[in-house]
Amino acid sequence: MIEKEELKLLLNLQELEINIKKLEKLTQKLTQEDVELRKQLAQVEQEEAMLLLELKKLDDEIRQTSQELSICMEGIKRAEERLNKVKKAQEYKALLREKARYEDCVIKLKDQLKLLQTEKKQKEQTYTKQKKNLEVKYRDLKEKLEDISLESELTKRNLEQLKQERFKLINRIPKHALKEYENLKSSLELPVIVPVVSFGACGGCGMKLPSSLYSKVMLGELVICPNCTRIIYYEA
Repeated sequence: MIEKEELKLLLNLQELEINIKKLEKLTQKLTQEDVELRKQLAQVEQEEAMLLLELKKLDDEIRQTSQELSICMEGIKRAEERLNKVKKAQEYKALLREKARYEDCVIKLKDQLKLLQTEKKQKEQTYTKQKKNLEVKYRDLKEKLEDISLESELTKRNLEQLKQERFKLINRIPKHALKEYENLKSSLELPVIVPVVSFGACGGCGMKLPSSLYSKVMLGELVICPNCTRIIYYEA
């Protein structure tokens, strides 16, 4: 049978273990939040990288189109130079067709270049606007991450301290009392030792105790709840 002094020790142990469970749940929650925030940070970085990649692709297309345009304009220049020197009508007509092809090429490439430059300007405006939003979002996420990291560190310290206290306390509890407590814990959720509450009910499951058990509790005895099997005591 558990004695009064043993009960005090067990209640202290129980309170420690309840607090340990709370901190363990909090640690788990903070870890999940940390993982989620890091995912969001990576997503923000990826979004910015995608915007920059789109701009780079446009720059590459503009550069390539400009080079092709230069080639076509150079072709027109060469055709004109040769037209001034040609003497045969057939060769003259062939050079005119060649010049016309280069001129068509120039018209198409200029139109294409204009469209690309307009698209680039729009993309740059979009990037400037989105970059500001992304920077704000990134900064906010970083601050949250720092807060969570700090809270997580403090929680781990408190958890370690409670575990050390629990270890010291266990060594002070008689084995028979500790065994009875551990047996209850194996089949019930904490708390396994509860006070009798108003109207003579079990502080664990809420069932009203039979009058015989209620009388024993009020006299300072420990009783077992017939419903949930928790240990019930009177809290003076």
